[in-house]
Amino acid sequence: MAEPAGRTFVHLVPRFVGGGPERTTLALVAGMRALGFDDRHSILALDRELSPRLLLECRRLGVELVRAPDDETVVHHVREADLVHIHYWNHPALTSLLRRVELPPARALVWVRVHGAAPPQVITDDITELADALVVTSASSLDLPPVESARRRGIPLEHIPGVIDVGRLADATPRPHRGIVVGYLGLVAHAKLHPRFAELCALVRTPDVRFVVVGGGGGHDELREELRRAGLADRSEVREPTEDVASVLAEMDIFGYPLAPDTYASSDRTLQEAMWMGVPPVLLPSAGTAWMVDHERTGLVADEGGYAAAIDRLATDPSLRARLGAAARDHARAAFDPVESTKRYAALIDRALERPRRSRAPLPGAGETAAENFVRSLGTAAGPFAISVAGSDGSDLAAVAAADRLIAASSAALVRGEGGVVHHRNAFPDDPHLRLWSGLIAEAEGRLELAAAEFEAAAALGLSDGRPPAYLARSARTGQT
Repeated sequence: MAEPAGRTFVHLVPRFVGGGPERTTLALVAGMRALGFDDRHSILALDRELSPRLLLECRRLGVELVRAPDDETVVHHVREADLVHIHYWNHPALTSLLRRVELPPARALVWVRVHGAAPPQVITDDITELADALVVTSASSLDLPPVESARRRGIPLEHIPGVIDVGRLADATPRPHRGIVVGYLGLVAHAKLHPRFAELCALVRTPDVRFVVVGGGGGHDELREELRRAGLADRSEVREPTEDVASVLAEMDIFGYPLAPDTYASSDRTLQEAMWMGVPPVLLPSAGTAWMVDHERTGLVADEGGYAAAIDRLATDPSLRARLGAAARDHARAAFDPVESTKRYAALIDRALERPRRSRAPLPGAGETAAENFVRSLGTAAGPFAISVAGSDGSDLAAVAAADRLIAASSAALVRGEGGVVHHRNAFPDDPHLRLWSGLIAEAEGRLELAAAEFEAAAALGLSDGRPPAYLARSARTGQT
């Protein structure tokens, strides 16, 4: 490893509101400082919204934070940097920048912050081809074709999970509480939670089990209602997010973590934190996170049909909870040790800096519509969106109609997750296809007034292939029945 030196690093980050990627970035800066590196870090946060807490942490660490930089500012910082970190997930602010701006010659470390196998968060060849060094956060991402392609090209590659702040877990001990608490800590929204979360909880038969859900995301009232309908109103709590995760985890006996089948989670920090504190997890076999748990040794991995039985098994067997919890704690402190992660990061930086600066063309899609670029961002998973966006160019009308039906039935992650249809529609409200797709989804959800407004907007914005008025008329008929 190179001797500590004052190098200049620039981080291109889609947003800086307190999520896992932002926290990992600052944790690694702090870790590098602890190893003796006196590097200069600048974070260019492309979205305007910022976390005040993370802003204070930047100041404490001496990190420059630039909010919503214009293109000229981005180019200036990239030109001056020894290494540019592109923290990638499909986010319209980042992908739009990478399409419209030709960056000056640079070395780039691309850090993929999502699992990358399911839409809307897909790793594409275009993204890995930007890299002079590549980091993935999920071990299972190593098997994805674009990552394998980067390896074959000789691109330095490392798997580094999201880095947790173990200091906030120090000295935490289990707290007395009534019953057996099955806890969830994370995003409270069906873009991440399994759509049948409440139903899966209701299948648990152990009578003294309680369910505690803690996190942000805005889906609290919806989840409370789902739990009430499932008969769990008196056995469940849905709480707002907290920075005191140690106290929350200290009252949990089991970490119940049933995520959506197409979640783009990769190395969830909350799962790491639960394991670090010895709370045995129960997971569904989601591709991005199942690698974190060794079934029957550090937790349990069950399919939907076996999830409740796994919870019951742990709830009724204190010795099994203790054994799995202790193994989870030992595994976490080896596999997720932030010091070791920082050392791997530092070594990868050295390898990246050995490579020459190079020019790289903007991502393909400059001059195309926002909907066409959304299709590009999904890569081989674009499916019905690719057919739908080409519909006005004379594609088979039956195929287009079938594609639109599939779009209307898209998963919560694809609709409302970061990088999804609604996110892009809000970023580019003047795109007629994005408004059409938003209308199809709203119609399928029974929000007919919103659907009508979106279909009318699609037509007004120039989508003239006959779909907006046809769908508007259909939606009107539905509202009259």
